[in-house]
Amino acid sequence: MKLIRSISSDGIKYIDENGIEKYVDFIECNENWINYRKRKENLSDERIESVRGKDKCIGQRDSGTSPRFIEFFTRPFTRFEFEGPNSEHDYAQLRDKIISSGWTTLDLS
Repeated sequence: MKLIRSISSDGIKYIDENGIEKYVDFIECNENWINYRKRKENLSDERIESVRGKDKCIGQRDSGTSPRFIEFFTRPFTRFEFEGPNSEHDYAQLRDKIISSGWTTLDLS
């Protein structure tokens, strides 16, 4: 299980399952998302610049599955899973911190 150390508008510092401190960079996640959209939607460079200024997506989330999760568009993806008695609260807390930091995630639920 990953342990979140801190969240800022730039990213998340956390301890992974092996006890190693890692970092999710929200700008990198957003750039990976924009590049995916460029390939998938065959967007021009001009359109990409317009999208880049508006689309603040950095990952995806699902509160309707077990376990609940929030997954970031790192390479490879970084997934935080939420299980146990506080899972709904912990999931909502991370989701809300992402939103208050100016970013979004796709809702898969």
